[in-house]
Amino acid sequence: MSFKLVIWDFDGTLADSLPSAVSIFNRLAPEMGIKPIGDLSAARELSTRQFLKQHGISLWRLPRLVRKYQAIAAESADQLKLIEGIPATLAALASAGVRLGVLSSNREDNIRRCLRANGVEQHFAFVIGYPRLFGKAKALKRILRAERTDRADVLYVGDELRDVEAAKKAGVKVAAVAWGFHKAELLRTGAPDFVATEVRELMGVLGGERTL
Repeated sequence: MSFKLVIWDFDGTLADSLPSAVSIFNRLAPEMGIKPIGDLSAARELSTRQFLKQHGISLWRLPRLVRKYQAIAAESADQLKLIEGIPATLAALASAGVRLGVLSSNREDNIRRCLRANGVEQHFAFVIGYPRLFGKAKALKRILRAERTDRADVLYVGDELRDVEAAKKAGVKVAAVAWGFHKAELLRTGAPDFVATEVRELMGVLGGERTL
């Protein structure tokens, strides 16, 4: 394998959570006084900051929205399924000796309940829930210091443009997956090292084959 440590985003990357995410967001919209998601395809073409602006979500209101969202997500965390093909990919990486971790904006307990319910929690050396949407670069740097792993041996896998940007700031390679929130065209604007539109393509990247 080309990478010794693979760090994963959770929602939209490991977990098939986009439908439930939209449902929760729209459920909270009236209470929070924000614009619901009507056209999901159009929403997937917006960066996070563009999305927040278009839906009337100010940065000072964002933490409250995230907390409420995560509390509702906790109600069905153990019912959430993983993206098809991901469990087999994780098992293959783990058996090959690749160290796996999760860095997500979701809560650690939500993530672990989902991973446990899908029978893959044992593959992960660590799970970190980092609630700040724009702070993942700092979190990645902390992981690198704790793991004492050369940046060249680390890959971050995420489904949003902010994941790509965070990985680049942290100095690690990044694989952007197009089955989550952001479309491939938007992800490519951040110049990720790899783009995967299917899980088999991601496995090619993890196996050392460049897929762009």
